[in-house]
Amino acid sequence: MNCKPGDLAYIVDGENAGHIVEVLQVDLIWSQIEKLPYWEVRSFVPLSCSDAWGRPRMATECSLEDSRLRPISGVPVDDEEPAVVNMPEAFQLALGIEMRAWV
Repeated sequence: MNCKPGDLAYIVDGENAGHIVEVLQVDLIWSQIEKLPYWEVRSFVPLSCSDAWGRPRMATECSLEDSRLRPISGVPVDDEEPAVVNMPEAFQLALGIEMRAWV
């Protein structure tokens, strides 16, 4: 599977391609019906999806197949402690230069 609960992910295809969603939990009903992993997701903007009877609707929470999602990696969202960074070292690494004049 591409995602796990708590991930931020982007939708890679279909009408909603490019939208960012939060992965909430496995959708056991759709996963069982389709025999594929489905996730319940939440978006900050309404997504085009369908209800249980297949009727189109717009909603901020819906289910998406795992193959349509790609996780966004990076610093964990719940990491609340600021990182301690030695600025001269950071500049040296980022720029690939030796910072002799920095005191």
